[in-house]
Amino acid sequence: MLLFILLTYTIPIDSPIMDNIEYLQIRSLIDIPLIRPYEVEWVIPQIDELLINDVKLNPLDRKIISLFNPLLTKNQDFSYLIHLNAIYQLEPEYRCGFLDLRLGGQLAKNIGFSQAVRCQRASDIDTAGPKPWHDFQVYLTEGLMKMEVGMIHFDIGRRNYLLGFGDDNDLLFSLDSQAYDSYLLFIPTRYFEFYNIFSVLDISQNRYISIHRIGVNLRKFLKLGFSEALLFGQSLEPLYLNPFLPYYLSQWGLDRNDNIMWCFDIQLRLFESIIYGELLIDDYMYEDDEYPDKLAYKVGFKSVLFDNFLVKMNYTFVDKWVYTHRIQDNIYVRGTHPLGFPLGNDVDKLSCAVKFINRFGLYPKLELEYVRKGQGSIFLPYEQEGGTWTPPFPSGIVEKKLKINFGLDYTLRYDFYFRATAGKCFWRNYGHVPGNNLDDTTFDLSLWAIL
Repeated sequence: MLLFILLTYTIPIDSPIMDNIEYLQIRSLIDIPLIRPYEVEWVIPQIDELLINDVKLNPLDRKIISLFNPLLTKNQDFSYLIHLNAIYQLEPEYRCGFLDLRLGGQLAKNIGFSQAVRCQRASDIDTAGPKPWHDFQVYLTEGLMKMEVGMIHFDIGRRNYLLGFGDDNDLLFSLDSQAYDSYLLFIPTRYFEFYNIFSVLDISQNRYISIHRIGVNLRKFLKLGFSEALLFGQSLEPLYLNPFLPYYLSQWGLDRNDNIMWCFDIQLRLFESIIYGELLIDDYMYEDDEYPDKLAYKVGFKSVLFDNFLVKMNYTFVDKWVYTHRIQDNIYVRGTHPLGFPLGNDVDKLSCAVKFINRFGLYPKLELEYVRKGQGSIFLPYEQEGGTWTPPFPSGIVEKKLKINFGLDYTLRYDFYFRATAGKCFWRNYGHVPGNNLDDTTFDLSLWAIL
């Protein structure tokens, strides 16, 4: 699909519209890119094409497409997208409300801009977020210029990135509450695509990250790719700004010890199902050496069963010492949070979700999540910890969490979304303390308005 600048802003990753996009993707009605949050210019032209070409749709397809009306009626030269949300959680009590404003438009024939600001007030301050003012926090998550010349697409400014085919996390690069100051180069061809991201993680500490990916995109059947990520500090190395050179060989030639990772990804479409996977290689011993391999992988499945059941399953495994590095500046983190899988290392996670989608707008759902977290730390590399290089997984006192949620989503026309969820959370060895077991009951209410 060749892009042209229309509506330049992105759709919030927590928007209720996201499930509708995923449904259309699984039904092979639209194709969506690797990078999220999704840009409106990716989604809306494909939905317009479905309507213009009078593609054969079942009643549920037409219902889902009608829910995109707030986006279909936007002005292409300049427009805005507003999300209003109010959340109330009981036990432990938590209240939150936010206004998310996104706007964008054309500056010239091949130049556009976008901006996103989220103003939030909550009963608990987000310690990883911006500095609060009277319980208000303002997130500046997007502000960039977009340029297109032929098949070359270039974004520069601030935006968020989630790479991979999962839901809300990835092994190589995941969302940040305040996004990334960066540039993005994207070159799509008929069957191949090329991505390059360069971001400043902390200018005061001279910490940067470069990522490039080459992929094959057979939209109706198969997507696969290979990515390199290079986190480096101390000084800005110009050679790492060249996305067309292999980072591994660049690092070797410079005799530097930066943190480099490889990631292989694949997505396979079978009938009305999508199977995907990722393999992250942080370190692998191809010589006979008593030093640990550092590997992680993710496998997942998404499908629409019996025409109405949206089913998703995902398993993620991150071995001990993944993301660590013996040089502190090269640890794969931003601040105190991992850049890759949000739970860090020495952890695995299994999640399952089933949602009944129907023409009446009332969607029951069931969600299960099971997490095992060992005592390995992303800030404690093998070179410092020592001990056996083949530890048990997960290691040490293992914290376990089982979470079960029953929910009900209700869509009123296409502007308002109501969600109620009741759940139970079981903790074992909470805080890695043996026998410290906790049980929590939660009840959540949320109301969205999309304008």
